[in-house]
Formats: sequence, structure tokens, C-alpha cells
Amino acid sequence: MLKHVLFDNDGTIVDSEIIAVRTSLSLLRTYGLHISEQEYSRRFPGLLERDIVAIISKEYGIQVPDDYFDRLRALHIVAFDTELRAIAGMPTIFRKLKIPKSMVSNGSVRHVERCLRRVRLRSTLDGHIFSAEHVERPKPHPDVYHHALEKLQLQPADILVVEDSPTGVVAAKQAGLRVVGFLGAAHIHDGHDERLLECGADFIAADARGLGRLFERFEVL
Repeated sequence: MLKHVLFDNDGTIVDSEIIAVRTSLSLLRTYGLHISEQEYSRRFPGLLERDIVAIISKEYGIQVPDDYFDRLRALHIVAFDTELRAIAGMPTIFRKLKIPKSMVSNGSVRHVERCLRRVRLRSTLDGHIFSAEHVERPKPHPDVYHHALEKLQLQPADILVVEDSPTGVVAAKQAGLRVVGFLGAAHIHDGHDERLLECGADFIAADARGLGRLFERFEVL
């Protein structure tokens, strides 16, 4: 019997990944990187910005200035404040779940808080916000999920995870958890379901409707 749902934030509850992709690409183009949104999304799902820049610098020989991340953060803030939306159908699921739910994100607690407030879901979060800030290693390492299990005092069998990225799926599976691979965000491309299954996803939900049906099977919605 399920006792708790752990949601990733970006690309699962809020449709933020596409905003981050477009913002990053707009800034990286000024330093000579020209790749498509689809290629960027396919190559770097769920990774931290510093890791993405390290890969790009190595592969494309592009160097960014010391203030790159400050500039990127400023662009993100403006874009999030004007463009951020919840993924279609997810607010209803989030509010109607019969069991507690928490967030598990590579983003900061402040970022997750801001996203949930922006889409008016913060008051309905009846669990915790677990962040990569709380552990030494971010996803794809399982540390943040181990941290969540410890704080919630639950066993892996008590929990279902909802993740949209290979990074997140790998992290959750390494922690021994069951994972739903979610495909409902705007940045998802063809073949993403196969990639999540290859990473160990136990279920695939194409959108909020599919996720809702799965939750109904578990009798938590």
C-alpha cells in the first residue's frame, strides 16, 4: 500500500524545463553555441547548469565568463515570472491525492518554493521539499532520495516517485524506489519514453491523465 508520493518539480509539476532550455540557449548563443532545443533537451535532461556548461565547454570549446551563471539566473527569474505554468492537469492531481506528497529536486528549496507559489500549489503541499542542497551529491546519485526516505521514516515499498528525466529515474531506482516516467512537459521529445524505460522506469505516464489513471490503480486518487 502506498503511503507517500515523491514528485520531481521541473518538468513534472511545473513546465519549467522548456523555459530553462530556451533561456540557456539564448545566452549560450552569444558565446557561439548553436544547437536546437530538441538536441539540448535530449542531451542534458535533469542535469545541473554547471555540469551542462562543463560538458559544452569540453565538447564545443566554448568558454563562458565568470558572471555567466549570474546572468543566466537573472534571465531565468524574468522568464519564470512571466512564463511559468503548471503542466496541464497536474494541479488537480496534486490537490486530490489521498496520501501525502513531497518534492525531490536538484533545484534549490527556494526555487521549488517559488515554482509552487507561482502556480498556486504551495499551500497544498502536505509533505516536504527535499533538495540537492541537502546532500553531497545531486541526482543521478540517489543521495537525495535516501535523505527523503530517512526523513519520512518510510520504506521504498511505501513510496512512488514521479520523474521526467533519465537523471531522476536513475537516482530513484538506485534508491530502490518504484518510478513513473512522466512525459507531459513541453520539452519532452520522441523516444523519451524508451529512454526512461531503459533507465529503469517501472511505469510510463504520457500526461496527467495517464498519471491519474495510474494513481487510481494504486487507490490513492
